[in-house]
Amino acid sequence: MEQMELFPSASKTDMQAARSLLKRYDRMRRSADILSRKQELTGKERDVLDDWRQKSEAVEMAVKMIVEEEVRTVMEFRFIRGHTRWGTVSRFPEITERSVDRRIVRGVESVAETLKLLGII
Repeated sequence: MEQMELFPSASKTDMQAARSLLKRYDRMRRSADILSRKQELTGKERDVLDDWRQKSEAVEMAVKMIVEEEVRTVMEFRFIRGHTRWGTVSRFPEITERSVDRRIVRGVESVAETLKLLGII
């Protein structure tokens, strides 16, 4: 019998999927907010609202669950607040550009593991 991992490891494909969701987070959240205020929704709009709301909430929760505070802070600034990579590097002048990139990689891995555990990816 195969043993199931309690916290599944993220594969390269999982990390790519997580990064894609992180990049689309702001648009998904805004679209879900706008659709939720609409009086009447078509079937497609209702499906998009449900899907994007679920995914954006899962991404936000996965970022909040990052254990390393330094990594979580960079990820929140970069993806949840929607800043560019350069804006993120500029916001954290006390750490090197490469360190910002390493924190983003570690954060994407953590988010991917959480999203995989939740069945989002």
